[in-house]
Amino acid sequence: MRTGKMVIASMLFIFIMSLTACGQKNITDTKGTETPAATGTTVEPSLEPKESAAEEPKVRTVNTVNGDVTIPVNPQRIVATYYVGELAALGIKPIGTVIRQLGDKNPNLAAYTEGIVDIGEFPPSLEAIAALEPDLIIATDFDGIEYEDYSKIAPTIIIPWVAEDVTTKLRTFATLFNKEQEAEKFIAESEAKVVEAREAIKGYVSEGETFSIIRFFGKSIRVYGGRDIGHSLYNSLQLTPSPLIKEAMEQNPNFTSTEDVSLEVISKYAADRIFVVVTDEDGDKYYDELQKLSVWTDLPAVKNNKVYKIPADKWFTYDPISNNVTLDEAVRILKEDGLK
Repeated sequence: MRTGKMVIASMLFIFIMSLTACGQKNITDTKGTETPAATGTTVEPSLEPKESAAEEPKVRTVNTVNGDVTIPVNPQRIVATYYVGELAALGIKPIGTVIRQLGDKNPNLAAYTEGIVDIGEFPPSLEAIAALEPDLIIATDFDGIEYEDYSKIAPTIIIPWVAEDVTTKLRTFATLFNKEQEAEKFIAESEAKVVEAREAIKGYVSEGETFSIIRFFGKSIRVYGGRDIGHSLYNSLQLTPSPLIKEAMEQNPNFTSTEDVSLEVISKYAADRIFVVVTDEDGDKYYDELQKLSVWTDLPAVKNNKVYKIPADKWFTYDPISNNVTLDEAVRILKEDGLK
């Protein structure tokens, strides 16, 4: 009887152990089937060689006034003989530019030009440019240096000075450097600033009041239109120019200035208010002499103390950054000496 019980116990023990072994086998299989699902297809190495990613192009071709030019896609060492303001508006800093674009000569751009190398005045020094080893040169059409001489140093793009207004030119630069988004952001902010400025001078300028901008350089006298010095006054603030200048601007939207005019005909260009800019020491002396001559002192603006002498280093510029500065200056001047 006892022997029978032992046999039954032995059979029961064998049965339980076999169940345990089956259970362990099932857990191992489950883990094996879950592992590939967790790691994706990478668990099965491909016998096919992987394709290498296509390399990004390092150069591209752009159409310019000098024909097609091949330039770097992402230039790192740009020399700009001018146009530092356009580049700054896009967040680009050249390694070299002419002295008149640097901080001590152009306070409007001082915050953007620290560390930029001086390459001389006009014409700039080709030796100084070459020493910087640029990978791209941006130049104007009034540098006094031939395109061929620039292009011996590095790929060169000539941007004509008068061909485009300041906003169109900024978009041209944006296209060159794939900075369209940055350009449109800057333009939108500048346009909002213009709207605020127009509101700010309401009540400080009478209806029909006219304005003129006269530049003295030595004994040379020129009267300006809606580009350069005149942009903030005539385009941004929409002030009314004197009749002859208004006519010239209507005939040519890019009208910059008259040729030299004589003192005897200055009254034909004068207006109710006159902004005066003097660009050299001889011009300063000549302007001082005018204060004793009736041909100047008899002008209505002079008699009414409506002549504003403005600094050349701030105003004798034409770029997106500087235009915002001169806009603020114009509003300040008009509010300080306005009607309210």
